[in-house]
Amino acid sequence: MKQSSGLWKNRSFTQLWVAHVTSGAGTAITSVALPLTAVLVLGATPSEMGLLAAAGSLPNLLFGLFAGVWVDRVRRRPILVWADLGRALLLVSVPAAAWLGNLSFLQIWIVTFAAGTLTVFFQIAAISVLPALVEKSELVEANSRLSTSDAVVAIAGPAAAGGLVQLFSAPKAILVDAVSYLISALALSGVSEEEPTEEAPPDVDDTKGPKELIRSAVVSIGREVGEGVYELLRTPLLRALTVTSSLGMLAGALSAAVQMLFLVNQLNFTPSVIGIVAACGGVGSLVGAMLAGNAARFLQAGRALVVGKLLWIAGSLLLASADLIGAEVVTVGTSQALVGLGSTIYFVNQISLRQTITSIRLLGRVTAARRFVLFGVATIGAFIGGLLGETVGLRATLLVGSAALTLELAMLLASTVRQARIE
Repeated sequence: MKQSSGLWKNRSFTQLWVAHVTSGAGTAITSVALPLTAVLVLGATPSEMGLLAAAGSLPNLLFGLFAGVWVDRVRRRPILVWADLGRALLLVSVPAAAWLGNLSFLQIWIVTFAAGTLTVFFQIAAISVLPALVEKSELVEANSRLSTSDAVVAIAGPAAAGGLVQLFSAPKAILVDAVSYLISALALSGVSEEEPTEEAPPDVDDTKGPKELIRSAVVSIGREVGEGVYELLRTPLLRALTVTSSLGMLAGALSAAVQMLFLVNQLNFTPSVIGIVAACGGVGSLVGAMLAGNAARFLQAGRALVVGKLLWIAGSLLLASADLIGAEVVTVGTSQALVGLGSTIYFVNQISLRQTITSIRLLGRVTAARRFVLFGVATIGAFIGGLLGETVGLRATLLVGSAALTLELAMLLASTVRQARIE
């Protein structure tokens, strides 16, 4: 049941927060350790890093719409728990294969893809369950607290990852993430099951044969997917946020495909230094999470999105010019802090807007439809980023990503999004 007496007195939110923190801590380590495994252990090329980046976003394109239907049909807590357990098992296979001397790029790609598939279900369920656990008036605060935790983890996690990789090797550092998912699953078992299930799946007609049942199930799923897509398209604010965010996803995918190579090959950063500059992004995210609520109150959510995007662009441009300016570690650290600050202000206000204007009954499907578009763009962007990295160079690819962010900002300014507010 929702409680208005304070988020920390809401047991379900507290359990969700604990799970969020523990799994996030491990993920922050793996986000550094896994690509470093590909670069340092297997000598991955820009094209291979593009494929690896695509492996993380491709599941949203393939399974996102179905995941949205599934999340809206069943209770969300079991989805969260089983997704955590599955990701733990997948990640354990990487250090195990490295210990046996059988680690390959194909295995890393498969683990990334499979874990990404489970993450699709987890993230849609997590976004959909939050409005059922807290009051609408508490959504910005709840998202801010989750983002604050993300930021704290982002400060310590990458720095710890760099140190662990330096001391024990990249594959062994991934074990920490596997353990974190197990702890997260345990915490999630305490989330209340009082979340609403407003729309049950259609009754099964026992008189139908297997073919008719399959056909009926496909039609039902298609209808429910269509409801989510229709809601996304018919709501002007949701539609505008999806179009603009698609450019942001494209920019992020282009940069992500080559960023680790840029840090290792162009700037000659060691794993420990990479961990430190990544932690600077966590510092920026922490400040952004602390400011996001005030930004929504004083600027209104739409203008807060614009401010966040401006800071994000500044950080992106600074990263691409790091070795031209000098003092590379300071420059990259500052760039990551700006990206963390801007992206967190943007994310907290953007997700709170979507949760506010979307019915809980449809939130899973609307979120899935939106992610289908965004991560479809991200998958394409990852492939393009890898190809651009090999043809025009790493810096030029990062600059193309910055240009895409700038175009997104122009579209935000030209749309009604900048006038949006949470009421």
